[in-house]
Amino acid sequence: MNHPGSSWAIAVLAAAVAGCGSSSSGPDGGGGHWYTTCGAPVCQVYDGGAPDSGVTACTSAQLAGAPCSTQGETCDPGQGCGVLLLCAGKDPKVQTGGCPISRRAAKQDIAYLDAAGLDDLAVKLRAVRLATYRYKDNPGQERLGFVIDDGAGALAVDERRDQIDLYAYMSWAVGALQSQMKRIDAQDREIASLKLRLARPAGRGHRRADAE
Repeated sequence: MNHPGSSWAIAVLAAAVAGCGSSSSGPDGGGGHWYTTCGAPVCQVYDGGAPDSGVTACTSAQLAGAPCSTQGETCDPGQGCGVLLLCAGKDPKVQTGGCPISRRAAKQDIAYLDAAGLDDLAVKLRAVRLATYRYKDNPGQERLGFVIDDGAGALAVDERRDQIDLYAYMSWAVGALQSQMKRIDAQDREIASLKLRLARPAGRGHRRADAE
């Protein structure tokens, strides 16, 4: 059951999921090598296998590390989760700082957010203005997201590449949802307590009436 107050955070979370797929520019000529892309930051497992990516399946010659002839060309290696092979002159993962890794072994200075930290995320997320828009070089496709220039989404901005960090964006939305769930749980307990207090006087009144 969805509580009415959770719709704002769910909308932001959905916006982030909608933008998680891999993409590449069109072929620009020249040779290179096949590189594996990061794929989607959030990956759902399907019982029937990975959904069709819409990208042509890789051939036996299209393997990570193998030479390719047309930079910008992509193929689907069948790994799912939005992972593709991209023909490029350089590894795209190196250019973007690498793929997000969630294992503890790859991290340091880990500091878990407390309740106050989660509440702060929720407050800041409320200020993010979602918008629909079209890229000037692709006006045929309407997109959903936020505009960096507005300033409110600073927690999910990769300043070095002047773009949105989808991994941080998703984590931010999850933190705000956790804060809201905590508040809803507290409200549910308070409502249950009030119902119990209201029911007790009525019960004693009935017993006194029966005794008379």
